Amino acid sequence: MTKICESLASEQWYSTQTTAYMLLALGKFVGNHKQGDLKFAYNLNGNKQSVKTTSAVSQITLDFPSAGNGQISIVNQSQNTLFANVILDGIPLMGAETDESNDLSMSVRYLDMAGQAIDVGEMPQGTDFMAEVSVHHPGIRGDYKEMALTQIFPSGWEIRNLRMDNAASAKTMGVPTYQDIRDDRVHTYFDLGSNQQKTFRVLLYATYAGRFYLPGVHCGAMYNNKVSASHAGQWVVVAAGTEN
Repeated sequence: MTKICESLASEQWYSTQTTAYMLLALGKFVGNHKQGDLKFAYNLNGNKQSVKTTSAVSQITLDFPSAGNGQISIVNQSQNTLFANVILDGIPLMGAETDESNDLSMSVRYLDMAGQAIDVGEMPQGTDFMAEVSVHHPGIRGDYKEMALTQIFPSGWEIRNLRMDNAASAKTMGVPTYQDIRDDRVHTYFDLGSNQQKTFRVLLYATYAGRFYLPGVHCGAMYNNKVSASHAGQWVVVAAGTEN
C-alpha cells in the first residue's frame, strides 16, 4: 500500500486504467482493514487545527495566501498509518504561458479570408478571419492516437460554426475524428501518423470592441503526457468601428 500511495502522490503520469486499478486496490485494503478513529493535527502558517473522524478519508480545504508561499505541517495522533497528500490547483496567470514542445511540433497562425497572415494584436471590429493550427509528428515515436487540440478564444471574438453557417468545409483542412464547438472554445480530436502533419482552421469574427486575453493553444495525446505542445497566449484588441 505504501508504494501505491507513493506512486499516486508522485508526478509520474498514469493512464486512467492504471489509476483506477490502484484506487480499487486501496479501496479493498481499506474495506478489509477496519481501523479505529483517524486523529491528526495540522498547522497552516501558524493556524493549528485538530481533526478526528471515523472515516477512512478526510478531506480539508486549505486557504493558502495568494503569494503561494504557505507552509503546512501534519502530526499523526492516532495508532493508524496516515497518508497525507496536498493537492494544489489554479489558473495560470495571463501572459505567463510559454511555448513548449514535447515530441510534437505545433504552429499557430491567424489568417484573413484570403489566406494571408495577419496580426491579431489589434484588428477592426467586424473582421472575418481564421485561426490555423498545424500539428506535426516528428517521427520519433510510433503513431499518435487520440490526440486532443484545445483552442480557447477571447470573449471579443465569435466562433463561426461551420456546421451552423453551412460554410465551405474546405476551411477545415484536416479531417478530425471528432470536433466539439462551444461558445468560446473548440476541442478537436484526431490521430496523427508518424511524420504526418495535420492542419485545422477555425473561422472567427471580431464581434465586440475592447481589450481581451487570448489564452494559449494546447495539443497533446490524451493518454500519454509525454507527447504535447503549447503555444503561449497574448493580449488582443478589437478596435471599435462599424461592423460589416
